[in-house]
Amino acid sequence: MSLPNKKGCLFEEEFLLEDYDETFLEEDTKQLKTEDSLRIYLNEVFNYKLLTREDEVRIGKTIEENEKIILKESLSYITQVMKFYSLLIKVERENKFSKYFKDYEILERNKEKKTEWLNELKACLLNLLDENEENKGQREKELEKIFNLIYEVRPTKELLEELSCEILDAQKLLYEFSLLKEKFMQKFKEFKIDFEKYLSLNGKKEKNKTYLKIQKQIESNGTLRQLFLEGEKLKRRLDLILDYFGEDPEKLKNSAEEIEKAFKNIKKAKEELVNSNLRLIISIARKYAPKGAFLADLIQEGNIGLLKAVEKFDYRKGFKFSTYATWWIRQNISRYLAENTRTIRVPVHIIEAIYKISKIVYTKFYQEYGREPTLEELSKETGLSVERLNYIFKIMKQSISLESNIGEDDDATLKDFIEDNSILKPEEVTFNLALSEKIRELLKTLSAREERIIRLRFGIGEKEPCTLEEVGKKFGITKERIRQIEVHALRKLKHPHRLKLLKNF
Repeated sequence: MSLPNKKGCLFEEEFLLEDYDETFLEEDTKQLKTEDSLRIYLNEVFNYKLLTREDEVRIGKTIEENEKIILKESLSYITQVMKFYSLLIKVERENKFSKYFKDYEILERNKEKKTEWLNELKACLLNLLDENEENKGQREKELEKIFNLIYEVRPTKELLEELSCEILDAQKLLYEFSLLKEKFMQKFKEFKIDFEKYLSLNGKKEKNKTYLKIQKQIESNGTLRQLFLEGEKLKRRLDLILDYFGEDPEKLKNSAEEIEKAFKNIKKAKEELVNSNLRLIISIARKYAPKGAFLADLIQEGNIGLLKAVEKFDYRKGFKFSTYATWWIRQNISRYLAENTRTIRVPVHIIEAIYKISKIVYTKFYQEYGREPTLEELSKETGLSVERLNYIFKIMKQSISLESNIGEDDDATLKDFIEDNSILKPEEVTFNLALSEKIRELLKTLSAREERIIRLRFGIGEKEPCTLEEVGKKFGITKERIRQIEVHALRKLKHPHRLKLLKNF
């Protein structure tokens, strides 16, 4: 068995970056021969301060507090409580817990616990819907129960957006309506129309002369008429929203502002966590860069993994974020390499097995013993059978492109040096041409009919050989007579005098 050395391994030796300093990439950054944009990015990464464990806890608490603000503001409206209740029923029916809850695996492990959790959460929501005077004092307690239940599995961004979207839409409509109202006031001022008086008269059933006069002015002016139509359309939408919530616009506006502020705080906290760990991505990606992918591509994939880690990170578990994020970053980079760096795609679990084998070969056997392991030793170390190892070693062989450049000048490719067995060699072509010429001379020694029959029977100069019956039809004689002529002609060709023509072949 021949195993690849460190240089030939798919992955090099890994390390877990727990505490990394400001200078661990300085020399590598200087030596990078990449585009200016990547250099600028690498330089900017070091401007972000590294976080301590206390900083990570602070960020985690900030995110959680602002998530609770969004939930509290959203669930202060009966309509959103009903929506949440309906959403839980839909999630249970379609089994889409992963979309709305980060730690849904906790529920999936125990069906009884999942049912109990769902029923308890639904009961709390139903209590919020009860508007009796006796239950109004219990609202804060019910909300606290709901928060505790939700944070057993932690809400996703999708759940927060789902519960708050109508409130934010209402605020947007209120803002648009206020802008349109300002335009109305400006235009009415230009035409010397009392806007406040018009509004006060508009709602009355009895239309007096002042109202009718203003209405006539609006109808006769294209700009005013267009503004009026837009206002009517917007007002209808706004009325529907206000009827939906059953609350005054001021409360909706305040709730929307609180929700928007909370979303911004969450985004800011997550950005701080991401920016402080960007160098972790570089430290991991640089080890994979020689494996057929550009460093910039691997950093991009690592960024995606880091964002996933930020969404899933739970500060209450007690470990550092860099430890948790390392797994997500490696997972994303490994998946990218598995899908893009090989001609034939290799499953991720095989890539991970290759990585594990390469690490054992390098760290244990090359460093400690200075030799390659046997299959039996490797099987013992990895826990994989010998048959499985042989299968993985076959997969580890990289395919090479025929367009790969050969030589220092890159003036030739690999395909230029590979023999094409489908094409005859020059000497074979010459031999066949000479043989064909001699056969033609030999056939000329026969009579015209005999030559024609031999050519048809053996496919010489024809697309394919003919049967005795087919040749007989062409000549208008029986197939037996054709056979006799063929035998006679072949006997002639075998005569020593004629065979002299083929003695060199």
